[in-house]
Amino acid sequence: MSLRRGLLLFAAMVLLFLLANRAAYKGYFSDDDLDNLVQTRGATSAQFAQGLVTPKLSEWNFRPVGHFYYKALGAAAGLNFRPYVFVLHALHIFNVWLVWLLLRRLGAEWTAATAGAAFFAFHMACFDAYWKPMFVFDVLCTAFLLATLLLYLRGHWLLALIPYWLAYKSKEPAIALPAVLLLYEFLLGERRWKRVLPYAAIAVSFGLQALFVNRGPVNNYSLVFTPQALWTTFSFYCSQILLIPYAGVLLIPLAFLVKDKRVRFGLASIALLLGPMWFLPGRLFAVYLYIPLIGAAIAFCFASERWKPAWIAGFFVLWIPFNYMLLRQNRGVTLAAAVEDRAFVESAGILMNSQPALREIVYDGAPAAMNPWGVQAAFAWHQPDPALRVSSLDSPEAKQLLSKQNLAVVSWDGARRRLLIRTRKPGEPDPPLIDMADGNIAWLFGDGWFPLTQGYRWMGPQATARLSRPADAREFVVRINFGPIQFKDQGRVELEVLLNGQSLGTREYKEQGWHVRSWSLPPSAPGPVEVTLRSLRPYHPSNGDPRTLGAAVVLFGFVP
Repeated sequence: MSLRRGLLLFAAMVLLFLLANRAAYKGYFSDDDLDNLVQTRGATSAQFAQGLVTPKLSEWNFRPVGHFYYKALGAAAGLNFRPYVFVLHALHIFNVWLVWLLLRRLGAEWTAATAGAAFFAFHMACFDAYWKPMFVFDVLCTAFLLATLLLYLRGHWLLALIPYWLAYKSKEPAIALPAVLLLYEFLLGERRWKRVLPYAAIAVSFGLQALFVNRGPVNNYSLVFTPQALWTTFSFYCSQILLIPYAGVLLIPLAFLVKDKRVRFGLASIALLLGPMWFLPGRLFAVYLYIPLIGAAIAFCFASERWKPAWIAGFFVLWIPFNYMLLRQNRGVTLAAAVEDRAFVESAGILMNSQPALREIVYDGAPAAMNPWGVQAAFAWHQPDPALRVSSLDSPEAKQLLSKQNLAVVSWDGARRRLLIRTRKPGEPDPPLIDMADGNIAWLFGDGWFPLTQGYRWMGPQATARLSRPADAREFVVRINFGPIQFKDQGRVELEVLLNGQSLGTREYKEQGWHVRSWSLPPSAPGPVEVTLRSLRPYHPSNGDPRTLGAAVVLFGFVP
C-alpha cells in the first residue's frame, strides 16, 4: 500500500468514526464532569505545577494532566458541551495515529498496521471514551503511554520517562507499563532489562503509596486481593474485550498456540495494561479497556498479517456493523440521561441567577444518572461561594438547613423533566395542604418520607408532617397513587390519619390508579397541626425495592 493510499484510508477511518459518533455532541455533562469543573475552577497554576512534579500520591485523587482539561475548557467554554467532545474526539484520533505508528515501529506492513489501528478506533467497549468527557483521563493516559512506547522502541528510553510520568499524572493504570516494557525486552527486544528500572522505580513508588492508602476504610476504590475479587473482574473484562460474554477467555489459549511472538506480546499486554483494575471489583467499567486496547491492536495487527486483504475487509464488514448496533443501544441511554441532566443543571442556573443571595439548598431527588456530588456541583457552578450548602433531603445536614429562614427546596420531577422550586420566606404561614406535584415545602415534613417520584412521594409505614388547619376546614383528604405492582402485591391500601395524635379513623383504597379518600373533621380551633399518616399494612415490594413502604402519596391536607 502506498503512502497516499494509506493516508486516504486513515482519513476515511476518521470520517467514519466522526459520522458514527456525531450524536455525542448532543450529550451533556455527567456528575463527575460537573464536579471536576467546579473543583478545578478555583485551582491555581501553582497547584497544577506542584501536582505535576510531586512524587507523592495525591490524597484527593488530583490528576493534574486530566484535570487541566477541565480547567482550560471550563474557562473557555463554560457549560457549552460541544468543545469538550471535540477535544475528546481529537485526542482519540491522535491516539489512533499513534497506534498506527507503534504498529509500524514493531514491524507491521501498511495493511496490517491500518487494520490494527482500525480495531483500536472502533470498539464499543470504549463507547464512554468517545462520548463522555469524564473519561478523558483514560484517553490522555493512553496518548502518553503510546508516546512512551514509541520513544522507548526508538532507543530514547531516558527521554521516554517524561511522557511516562505524564501518563501516570493522567491516570493510575499507567503504573503497569514497566511490566509491558520488561515483557518486550525478553520477548521481542535485546533483553536490555536495565532500561526498565527507572520506569519500575516510579511504578513501585506510587504502587507502595497506593497500598498504604488502601489500608483505610473499604469502598469502591479499594484494591481487593482475593480470588473472588479477581474472578469478578476477570469475568467482566473477558466479556467486554470481544463484546461477547466470556469470549475473551479464548485469548488465553491463543497466546500459547500462536507462533508469532508479536501476537503473544499483544495478548499479554492486554492483561498487563489492565494493571490495578484487576483488583477493583467495585469499579467495573468497560471503558477501562481503552488502555489495554493497545495490546489488542498489536495482537490483531500481527495476526492479520497472514490474512488476505479480502479476509481483513470481511472481518470489518462484520465488526463495524456489530459495533454500530451496540453504539445505537448505548447512544439512546446516554442521550436520555443527557436530556435530564441538562434540564436539571439549567434549572439550577435559573434559580441561582434569580436569587444570588441564596446559600442554603435542600434537594429532593435528582436525575437518575446524577449522584450527590453532581447535584452539589450543578448549583456550585452557578454560585461559587464556598458558603453555599447543598444537601439531600434525607441527609442529617438537611435537618439543620430546613430550620433556616432563607432556604430553597428543589424537587426533581423526572416525568416532566423540570425542577420544582419552593423557597421559604421569613414569617410565611404553613399551608393547609401539600400537593407533591407543585413542589415540596420540605421543612413541613417530619420522619417517614422518601424522595419525590414523578408527582408522588412514597411514605414509610408511618410519616409525619406539619400543616395549618384553616377555620373553614371540613374534611381531611389523602390522594395516593395505587400502582399496578402494589395492587398486585397487596390488593388494597389501608390508611389511618391522626391529627395531633388523635385518630380520625381508617380508609381503604381498593382500586388501581390515583384515588382520593376523605375524613370528616371534628370541631377544633384553627392553627398548626401535627399530621400522622399510618399504613396499617406495611408494603414490601416484589420488584426488588428493599424499602418498607406504606403508600405513594400524591397530596394530603385540609379542604373546606
